[in-house]
Amino acid sequence: MIPWSLPAAAAAIFLTSLIFSIFGRGGGDLYLPIIISLLPLSYHSCAKISLFLIMLQGISMLIIYHGKHRLVDWGLAVLIGVVVGVSSFLGGFLSYQIPPTALKITFSIALLLSAYFIYRGVQAKPPIRRFGVWSRRVGRQEYYFNLLYAVPPIAFAAFMAGMVGISGGGLIIPVCILLGGVPIRVAMGTNTFLVLASSSMSFAGHMTRGGFEPLLGLIFGAAVIAGSQIGSRLHVKIGEKTLRKMFAIILVSAAVWMLAKIFI
Repeated sequence: MIPWSLPAAAAAIFLTSLIFSIFGRGGGDLYLPIIISLLPLSYHSCAKISLFLIMLQGISMLIIYHGKHRLVDWGLAVLIGVVVGVSSFLGGFLSYQIPPTALKITFSIALLLSAYFIYRGVQAKPPIRRFGVWSRRVGRQEYYFNLLYAVPPIAFAAFMAGMVGISGGGLIIPVCILLGGVPIRVAMGTNTFLVLASSSMSFAGHMTRGGFEPLLGLIFGAAVIAGSQIGSRLHVKIGEKTLRKMFAIILVSAAVWMLAKIFI
């Protein structure tokens, strides 16, 4: 290991946590390539560390998005959390059946799809009185969530995320907005719980194979918590249009980076 690689990775993880926490997302889209690029570890070892960091970030973000911003829809969070948890566990457990290159390509495609839907800014408006439509209220915001259209794609997104070693927010947030009719800030706030549910179950799935680095988890975990506390507090200070654009740029950048690492 190069002497500066560990502090460089910690600094990059801190900045990633700060930026991604603005959007209520786990930083797995970048934690994984950062660790792979700077540390001499296998892909699956890096995935375990990445999931552990996302789990810590989820706890840290949830404290702010719920306690300070009041943007977490707990009813929706628990429902989707169960779907995400089960699907992510299965994805993590079955990931060893897929070659690392295929996982990286899947990872990149998922990010690009997410960027497209977020940038488009499409907002579904489910019919108020129809089977499978759930009336919701979060703070002063009222909306209607389309269970039939949104839950199956969320399960598939979480399954893929578990295989790749990410939280899945890059797909889950757009699905909630596009198909479920969830306001973007509520989707991001509620996703903080989903980050925790997805990463913890996927981490458990990966840990059935063993091979976790506790010292790296401790060092990088401190950086993640510091960054997420700062980023979560910045969320309400950024306009919705800017949130969408920044989110899309981050996702595309991460996808391009991961694709480039396949060939470099």
